[in-house]
Amino acid sequence: MEISSSSIKKALLDEGIDLVGIANARELILASPPRPATDLMPTARTVIVMAVSHSLGAVYAPDIRIWTRNKMQTSRLLDQVAEKYGRMLEKEGYLSLPVSSDKPVEIHKHDPKTGEKLPHTRTVGHISLKHAALSAGMGQIGRSNLLLTPEFGPHQRLGGIITEAPLETDPYREWNLCLKNCTRCLDACPVNALSPSGYSVDPCFDYWSMGFERTRPRRLSEWPAFTAMLLRHLKRRDPLVESGQLFITDVDFCIACMKACPVGERWKGLRPDKAV
Repeated sequence: MEISSSSIKKALLDEGIDLVGIANARELILASPPRPATDLMPTARTVIVMAVSHSLGAVYAPDIRIWTRNKMQTSRLLDQVAEKYGRMLEKEGYLSLPVSSDKPVEIHKHDPKTGEKLPHTRTVGHISLKHAALSAGMGQIGRSNLLLTPEFGPHQRLGGIITEAPLETDPYREWNLCLKNCTRCLDACPVNALSPSGYSVDPCFDYWSMGFERTRPRRLSEWPAFTAMLLRHLKRRDPLVESGQLFITDVDFCIACMKACPVGERWKGLRPDKAV
C-alpha cells in the first residue's frame, strides 16, 4: 500500500470510519494537564485522528443504556481499525501506536505536578484525541466541552494512531459552530456543570459515571446532604447488580448536553424535535 495522507484516509474511510484528520505530532494543541504525543513516542511525526458517528437513534433513545451499547460498538470499530492500520504502518517501517477510543486512562488522586492530594479523583487520557482533532482542523470544542464537528456536531467517538510516518498534515481551522446565544447544553445539564464561565469537571464526572447529583463532600457540613442522597439511591438501585453492568459494559448515566446540541449538518431533517 502506498503510504500517503490520501491513501491512508481513503483506506480508513473504506473501513467505516466517518471522518479522518492528520495532525503534526510535535505541534498538537494540548489539553490540561498536557499529554504530548511525543511523550508516548519521542520519534512520532503525525497523529491520525479518526471519528465514527454515533447512531442518532441511540442518542435519543429513552434509556441511556441503549446509547451505551452504541458507544461500545463505535469504540470497538475505532480500536479494530487503529490496530489494523497501526500494524500495517509498522510493516512499512514506521513505528506506530494505536490509541484506544476508550479506557484505560490515567487515574490520579494526587496532582502529578505537585504531589498534593486532589479534592476529587481525576481521570486523564494518555493523549487528548479531542485536542488532536482540533489540531487537525476537524472541529471545535463547544460550550458543552464536547468536540463539535460540522458534520455530526457532538455525536462522534474518536480513536487514533500515533506514528513515525511522515504524512501530510491537515491545517488547523477556526470554527464557529456553536449557535449564537445558544444555551441548550447549559440548560440541559442536570448538575450545573456547564455555565457561561466554563465547565466544571467534578459534578459532571460524578453524575455521568455514577448518577450522583452531588459531588463527594469536601467539608463536614456537606456530609448530611450527601448521605441522604446515597440513601435515596440505595432505595431504588441495586449496587451489586449495577456494579457488574457498570464495570463490564461501562454504562454511562448522562449525555444530556449531547442530546440538546443542535449542531451537525448530517443530522438536519433527522434530529427529533424533542429529546426523550
